[in-house]
Amino acid sequence: MALIFLIIFFNALSRYTLGTSLAWGDQVPVFLGIYGVMFGMALAYLQDRHVRLGIVVDLLPVRLREWLFFVVDLAMIAVGILLTWSAYLFMTNRGGMRISGLNSTVKSLREVTGWEAVNVLGTMAPYQFALVLGGGMLAVAALLKSIERYSELRTATAGEE
Repeated sequence: MALIFLIIFFNALSRYTLGTSLAWGDQVPVFLGIYGVMFGMALAYLQDRHVRLGIVVDLLPVRLREWLFFVVDLAMIAVGILLTWSAYLFMTNRGGMRISGLNSTVKSLREVTGWEAVNVLGTMAPYQFALVLGGGMLAVAALLKSIERYSELRTATAGEE
């Protein structure tokens, strides 16, 4: 988030003081934001701080609520895997699209480094990869949370006997 702020701040400052701004200064923060959302989504799920219909869920008995959360964790593993797979297909099919605002920056970077591999930064693939990564991180976070919940459910069940 700090990097997004700095890019936008310096780009705006440059625009108003020098009359020009960085060509990539408007697009890169958007792509960084997508990665930030993906990391935040997985972290929020892992910490159990995601959005939920608390008003409905809070009416359920505690035991039923805990089992419901476990079932939701299993569903989220599936959702994360499906997001990863569909994002991968999207990236492989449309990832080669060029980003016009980054063409000159990528060309300059290629000339300075001599690396042809930097051409990929001018395409949508690295930015669409955020969805692949996000789906994978969500699946892993849900798996870890489901293991935690299941072990708590087993402990609670053993304590009742």
